[in-house]
This record gives sequence, structure tokens and C-alpha cells, in this order.
Amino acid sequence: MPKETAVYTHGHHESVLRSHRWRTAANSAAYLIDELRPGMTVLDVGCGPGTITADLAALVAPGRVTGVDSAQEVLARAAEEAAERGLDNVEFATADVHALDFPDDSFDVVHAHQVLQHVGDPVRALR
Repeated sequence: MPKETAVYTHGHHESVLRSHRWRTAANSAAYLIDELRPGMTVLDVGCGPGTITADLAALVAPGRVTGVDSAQEVLARAAEEAAERGLDNVEFATADVHALDFPDDSFDVVHAHQVLQHVGDPVRALR
């Protein structure tokens, strides 16, 4: 099967990131909040600047949250967001949604907000 990478059509211009930093777990993942418990492990795919990721980390602490994105430069901003909030239970890594390097059953929850619209094969990404 050919390797397909996520193509983020909006790019990571400051205006795009400003819009993404507005996102929170409350306004962009409200359906998930009541399902989270302290001690859970969460993978946030396409985490962008990390505002949702940081919210998820606060909700599952002392559990762990891993935020992944295809753009290393935006992950630096995500790490800054987590550090500003004093969160030590979150980490960030560059990753391709089509080839995540985590063993099966590594996470209790996998969250993806507005990722599938940017990949050529969303069904494959979900697998």
C-alpha cells in the first residue's frame, strides 16, 4: 500500500494558529470530557498548538497525554502551551497519522479533531 502523508492545506501561518489556539476541550471535544478519568492515557492526533491537548492532560492527570502532529514547528508551540500551564503529564511527537509508531492498546482514548479532512485516505488513518 503506498504511503500517504497528511497534507495540511491551511498551513501553519500565524492566523491559522491563532484560530487553533482558540480551541479547547470544552468547545471542541465536549462529547469526550465526561468519558475521561484521572489516570487514563490519551493520544491526541493532529494536536496543533496543543490547547485541546493541554486541557485533556489536565482532565486525566496523573494519566498521560501524547499529542502528535505532522509539523514539528507547531509542536514547539504545543510544548510551550503545556509548560505555561505547568503540565508535566503531556508529551509531543512528530507523527504521520497513517503510520503511528505506537503498539496496539497503548491508549485508553484516541482523539482527533479536524484531522480526517486533511488526509487522502481517512479510513486508513482511522485503522
